[in-house]
Parts: sequence; C-alpha cells; structure tokens
Amino acid sequence: MIENNEVVSVEGNNCPRGEKFAHKEWINPERMLTSTVYAVINGKELLIPVKSKEPIPRKIMTEAMEEIQEIEVTAPVKMGDIIKENLAGSGVELVACKTVK
Repeated sequence: MIENNEVVSVEGNNCPRGEKFAHKEWINPERMLTSTVYAVINGKELLIPVKSKEPIPRKIMTEAMEEIQEIEVTAPVKMGDIIKENLAGSGVELVACKTVK
C-alpha cells in the first residue's frame, strides 16, 4: 500500500525479499539492459549482443542506449569482455554476451 508517495505495507509476498523488492521498485526501479553493438570483422558487418553486468536505474535507460548506439568494436571479442565501463554514469559495465574471433 502506498501513502504519501511511500510504501507503507506490502501484501502477497512469501518472503522478506519481496518486501525489500517492492520498496526498491517504488523508490528507484532498476533493470538489466540488453542490446547489440556494431562490429566490422573480416569485412563483415555484425551486431554483437551485450548486456549490463548489473541492473541500472530505469531513469537512465535512454541515455545508456544512446551511448551504446555510438559503440563500434573490433575482433577478437570474448564473452564477458568489458565493452564500456561506467555505462551512462551508472558505474555498471557493459559486457559482451558472445565470443567473436
């Protein structure tokens, strides 16, 4: 239940994590960000899947996507490689989700 723009109670959760999640979701919702980055490898144009290493605030998703659109990588790229540090000032890394030789 929300009163005065604050979570005052949570119902239906079966564990304490649900209550903690509800409070966080109301105050500062976060999401994992998945996308692709552009690459030219051996003369071929490819899109390489990427994701934020941790959830980032929803309010900076647009800014993060604008940054991602400007990224171009070169091979080799290994799954887990850091593609961009501090994505949109979030302190979260953007990492590759696929290995490309």
